[in-house]
Amino acid sequence: MQNLTYHAPGTVAEAVALMRADPAHSRYLAGGTDLYLALEHRLPDVHTVIDLKQIPELDGIGVGPGTAWRIGALTRMADIEHHPDLRARFPALCAAAAVVGGPPVRNRATLGGNLCNASPAADTATPLLALAATVSVADGDSEHSLPLAELARGPRETTLAPGAIVTAIGLPAPAPRSGNAFARLTRSAMDIALVNAAAAVVLDEDGRAESVTVALGAVGPTVILVSELDAALAGKPLDDEALDEVRAQAEAAARPIDDVRASAGYRAEMAGVLAARAVRDAAAMALGETR
Repeated sequence: MQNLTYHAPGTVAEAVALMRADPAHSRYLAGGTDLYLALEHRLPDVHTVIDLKQIPELDGIGVGPGTAWRIGALTRMADIEHHPDLRARFPALCAAAAVVGGPPVRNRATLGGNLCNASPAADTATPLLALAATVSVADGDSEHSLPLAELARGPRETTLAPGAIVTAIGLPAPAPRSGNAFARLTRSAMDIALVNAAAAVVLDEDGRAESVTVALGAVGPTVILVSELDAALAGKPLDDEALDEVRAQAEAAARPIDDVRASAGYRAEMAGVLAARAVRDAAAMALGETR
């Protein structure tokens, strides 16, 4: 690894100013689980690291305005995995956090870092997209919010302006009679996902679908939201026939590639299988059942 200049700013404004001084040769440090490897293999021209861990407002889990949930960008995967309130309301996100590497990685890796790495296989991006998450972004002068769907442009590429920092992730409070679930397929326990899927459903008073949202990971250049499920399933019970529709639409929405880990055809088929499984489990949660 090359010689590095290290900074540990105490505020977002200070961090942004340091980055703007030399953006081509600087990188932000969150958990570091991706950055350290990248510095060795992909980023030979980076010589300045700006550590964000001394900025207190970037960490923590709590309820924000309007009963929405706020998760600081530097919150570690292990903290999300074991947080009792998140587990009760957003089990899909906690299940995804629980499979990010092994325990040593989860005690370092951060939610914001996982999203800003912009991998289409990032496990936490899939449930967050299904749950209509937003990201708060600061550029040193102001802060704004955008839908998570607008953050990633492609593999390892975001829409963030130079120097901007994701400060937090927002989740709307769960609706009554709602549920969410996450499903994942991989070759081994700590490998990245071949395919992952997440679902969020809301049922009406008769137990029929009011809304169904499905997101897929590792089957396109970004995480994919399966469109038109609401129109196809609204007012219907989420029975085997409905799950067949979920499976077909998810498989059609997938845009995978062939690589050494799996064929495109296999990934597309498994996207349908995992999507249907996630919808089934989310519906069970909405009905007060367990899986």
